[in-house]
Amino acid sequence: MTDLATRLAHLHRPGLLVQAARIAAEAGCAHRRAARRPVSALLAEEEMLNAARLGGGLGYSPRRHVQVMSALLSAARSA
Repeated sequence: MTDLATRLAHLHRPGLLVQAARIAAEAGCAHRRAARRPVSALLAEEEMLNAARLGGGLGYSPRRHVQVMSALLSAARSA
């Protein structure tokens, strides 16, 4: 499996989402979220959130998407 930083670099997400996730990754809560959940679970949830975003589903939460993305970015930085 490719390393996390490479996988994140190949994701195509809206700039605003990525920018918000980068800012949120600086906070301590993103590091705690990354430590609580396995990276594979975070990646699976991010894929599910992105599918909901693209599908225009009512269950899509931009806030949650930023939280998950920031946890992934934090995990990539600490790896």
